[in-house]
Amino acid sequence: YNLKIDLNATISDLSVGFRQRVEILKALYRGAEILILDEPTGVLTPQEVDELFKILRSLKEQGKTIILITHKLNEIMALTDKVTVMRQGEIVGDKNTKDTTKDQLAEMMVGRSVLLRIDKKKPNIGDTVFEVKNINVKDNLDVMRVKNVSFDLKKGEILGIAGVTGNGQTELLEALSGICQIDSGEIKLHGKIISSKKIFAGPRQLREQDVAHVPEDRQRMGLVTEFNASENLIFGYHHQEPFSKSSVMMGKNIFNHSKKVM
Repeated sequence: YNLKIDLNATISDLSVGFRQRVEILKALYRGAEILILDEPTGVLTPQEVDELFKILRSLKEQGKTIILITHKLNEIMALTDKVTVMRQGEIVGDKNTKDTTKDQLAEMMVGRSVLLRIDKKKPNIGDTVFEVKNINVKDNLDVMRVKNVSFDLKKGEILGIAGVTGNGQTELLEALSGICQIDSGEIKLHGKIISSKKIFAGPRQLREQDVAHVPEDRQRMGLVTEFNASENLIFGYHHQEPFSKSSVMMGKNIFNHSKKVM
């Protein structure tokens, strides 16, 4: 099936994309002829999506039948032969993909015309708030993953960092958010050094300076799945009032805060 997987790897060490390959391989090994995929690209990087689509096209050529459940119009147009649109539990459209457009599909999905472009306003750019200068970061195996990276980020800006998985993005973001210390260079927040060879502000110190980190794998790094939603919402601030007092968690305050923010 051309599903390249390290058979000796522990599943918890695999990326989400490779875990998905394991699930597909399990189904194929058991003789499945019809694969039903429910939002399979929801947590994949663009590169992992491309790899998944190559696999699905290969399976199609081998005679497998695939049902793809997705709300992403680009994926529908790129991969499918036929498309069925559901709205409020009912089928509202059934077409050959080559005979329809994204605009038509979007209109069927929401029941009205949809504008599929964004008119961006000119950004209101302020002063520099975050500076990264010539940083180098090693991974857990002492391999240099981030090499001499520099950039500034101003108030009101959105900075995109693009790259194929495994090329240093994870290590860079962990360094920026205080999870790991940089090997050289410096990181400044509002002109003050927060990370260098000798200075290191951890996640708690950065949270207190209004820096938040949303990890790529929320299940493994961002959440404690055995705890409920209200408890997860206050993690990182659980040691502060009104969420705790004298090391005792204040359940009512936690619940009320959760209702307020949701």
